[in-house]
Amino acid sequence: MLFSLLSGEITQEEYTRLNNISVKLVKFPSYLYGLIYKHKDEFLVAINKDLSYEKTRMTLLHEFAHFEMHHLDEELFEYKIENLEDEADRYVEFLLNNKF
Repeated sequence: MLFSLLSGEITQEEYTRLNNISVKLVKFPSYLYGLIYKHKDEFLVAINKDLSYEKTRMTLLHEFAHFEMHHLDEELFEYKIENLEDEADRYVEFLLNNKF
């Protein structure tokens, strides 16, 4: 479904509504761009409000990639987090390079 968002078939509002995701801009330390977490059946994406438009866009895509790859359903151990971050980045890069 992230592909549909990137290709313009659906809007970000439609994407978040269909997937039960809320997006909030929050004050984070400068080193933290964003995160996604699950509470019951709802998902929240929190994005650093001080990011540029482009960094906000890429961070949202990265967090949506975690959602689509079901990373939130996995047991997270410290050694695994870095791999999941890299995997989400590769997925977004693949989608951006192949959206048409």
